[in-house]
Amino acid sequence: HMKKIGTKQLVPILTAIMGVVFAVLGFTQLGFWDKTDGPMPGFFPSIMAIVMVLSSILALIQSFKEDEKAVYHKNELLVIAGGAAIYVGSFIIGLLPMCYLFVVLWLKLFEKENWKNTLIVLVVIAAITIGVFYIWLGIQFPLGLFENIL
Repeated sequence: HMKKIGTKQLVPILTAIMGVVFAVLGFTQLGFWDKTDGPMPGFFPSIMAIVMVLSSILALIQSFKEDEKAVYHKNELLVIAGGAAIYVGSFIIGLLPMCYLFVVLWLKLFEKENWKNTLIVLVVIAAITIGVFYIWLGIQFPLGLFENIL
């Protein structure tokens, strides 16, 4: 008999489509590799997009082998809501500030971390994202409403 299509199949299909879109943009719009300079801004996003497509295909195949219905828990839904908030917020205040805000809110509200540990994690994440991705790889992150100012 035909297996009913549910969220266990739809989510991997949607993430695979997103991965293909990001890979195409990474290769065509941002550039992947330069013979002289090495990795270009699309290098890391393209690799992550390919990993996303491959893992989505594997998740889709696996979903047909499982019979039980998908169960979603509060914390899982909060992560999805957080991802959606980062996406929407990146158009307003920019991607990096939104990600930093997410880290602080998650560590303070859900993990109940103290300010010292929260700030240490924030500084490390900021150093990596700015140092590696922005400065070294030259990735142009969305700046939201600040795009016209800078």
